[in-house]
Amino acid sequence: MMIRRSVVLLALVGAVLVPPALAQSDQGSPSLAGIGFGLKGGFGIAPDQGVFGAQYSLGKRVSVFRLVPNFDIGFGDAATTADFNLDFLARIQVEGSSLAFYAGGAPTLGLANETVNAGITLVVGVQLPILERNATNIEARFGIGDIPDFRALFTIIF
Repeated sequence: MMIRRSVVLLALVGAVLVPPALAQSDQGSPSLAGIGFGLKGGFGIAPDQGVFGAQYSLGKRVSVFRLVPNFDIGFGDAATTADFNLDFLARIQVEGSSLAFYAGGAPTLGLANETVNAGITLVVGVQLPILERNATNIEARFGIGDIPDFRALFTIIF
């Protein structure tokens, strides 16, 4: 439990300190293409939880396919959960903008109150041009197996 709190605290500190350091990046930065380190937050259903996490999106700017290792930690509904995913995503970007749509799946290893579970996560999302210098994603994650059933997450990629 103490390690999980430390990870969440570290992620929150990074969310505050990293953006000012990256504010001088140009419009052609990899983060605008959705590549790089990102922090995410949102909610889950079954179990009903507040969810926080991080990801690192790998891939080329012109490639349709992405590999995105990530983890999410959920708190609430008398449970603490942690999911470790390896997302395989196909991403289509609207030409001339940073608007993009993506979908895919991930093998998922989940921890719920010290019990290890496995499953598959289906992912659908949209990258929206909300911030001028960073990609922002809104995604839905649907769990199959002994993992959380649903998570809705907002991600900022630095």
